[in-house]
Amino acid sequence: MSAPSTLATIRTKVRRLTGRPSPQQITDAQIDDYVNTFYQYDFPEHLRVFSNNGTFEFMTIPNVDQYNMLSPTPATPSFNELIVDFDGAPSQAQDVYYNLQPPAYINGYQSFYCQSREQFFRTYPALGDIDTSLSGNGTPGPYAITLPNVPMLQNSVTVGTVDDTNSAIRVVDNPQTRSTGTWLISNSTTAPVGSIDYLSGAVSITFANNIPSGTEITFTFTPYQPNRPQAVLFYDNIITLRPVPDKVYPVKFNAFLTPAALLSSTQDPLIKQWWQYLAYGASKKIFEDSQDPEGIDQITRAFKEQENLVLHRHIVQQTNERTATIYTEMTDFPYGNFNNRF
Repeated sequence: MSAPSTLATIRTKVRRLTGRPSPQQITDAQIDDYVNTFYQYDFPEHLRVFSNNGTFEFMTIPNVDQYNMLSPTPATPSFNELIVDFDGAPSQAQDVYYNLQPPAYINGYQSFYCQSREQFFRTYPALGDIDTSLSGNGTPGPYAITLPNVPMLQNSVTVGTVDDTNSAIRVVDNPQTRSTGTWLISNSTTAPVGSIDYLSGAVSITFANNIPSGTEITFTFTPYQPNRPQAVLFYDNIITLRPVPDKVYPVKFNAFLTPAALLSSTQDPLIKQWWQYLAYGASKKIFEDSQDPEGIDQITRAFKEQENLVLHRHIVQQTNERTATIYTEMTDFPYGNFNNRF
């Protein structure tokens, strides 16, 4: 029978370390908050251990090139595999992962991954088209037009003109589904003033004021040719794919994931060995909040000892594999030229 390592055991250890045996001094709920704050926010930054490595996966949506990491719907079947749904209700997947890391695989193919907008858009430039065939007729609209060179990227369509008050008007698209969107006045909370179909190019727009007869109405947009994505840009918590996906494809990254919170008194940490480290980390936070430097000093040595024990497991795991180089696949058994003997 193994030694206990549950949240209840961690609570008991915290009470002993901090000298707070009574729930009147600190409640179990307060201890749980300290434990999970350390477990989910401090621990992953103190130690990037092997056990927190995992896989981040999502499915592409046809004709959608950008996926905001701050607003997908995560589902976590197991700690080490995070699958998110970008076509569902918003929620915070960023609370589950810490970092995305290459390599990136799209439908099983290793794909180009970068975090530089300059590098990415130098390879895959987002070149816009301009259409000025529509002019004002002295009314606010509606004005209807079918734009050429479709489909068009979402969040790339703008409309510019001047109304009868001599004010410059700039309208931007506001995607609603994978194929349709509405219009919004830029820098304003004005209600949508029309619709757009990104696949057919059909546009309808009504302005707040009259557009004088003959005044040019300028549409700018970025056309694309959908295909299987081969490159990934991760920037500003947004994943951008090129080419724009034409179908549903699985996209997978290596990821460093946040440990799941301990919510039940019978629940163990991901690795049972961590329970003492969590107890010392939570106790340190309690002493910090109570402005008790002597308490911090008393547990620091043991805290560092537990930290080294947690890190040691990671080090032992890493020693099984040498640092990868461009020649690794050529020499590691059973791959490479060592087996090709004549």
